[in-house]
Amino acid sequence: METKEMLTDIRNKLKNWIGGHIIIEKKEQGDVDKTIIKFDDFDFQHRGKTVDDYTSSSLLQLKGEGKVISNESAVPLPHSIFEIPLESINSVNQTDYELTITTERASYHMSYNAN
Repeated sequence: METKEMLTDIRNKLKNWIGGHIIIEKKEQGDVDKTIIKFDDFDFQHRGKTVDDYTSSSLLQLKGEGKVISNESAVPLPHSIFEIPLESINSVNQTDYELTITTERASYHMSYNAN
């Protein structure tokens, strides 16, 4: 599947999830982070050329109040935005209530709950 098709699939899925809650599980280099968001909106951003490999020039912003959850605590999501770098998407898989975006760097598994 081409990147343009994958981005269209992501856009179509997320439109249907606005107003619900999303649990995001990010897996990167053996580390797992979990975030929950009261999902208000999303946006695709293009920042142009970046100066380092950590900051992506293309990304998906998931917007809404949320918390980063760890074994020790739950911390408010900074700026009410969760960003997913999109420069090197390998795959997008989805069901009615799940969406997984896999890039060269990480995997983002999202679960939707209407409540």
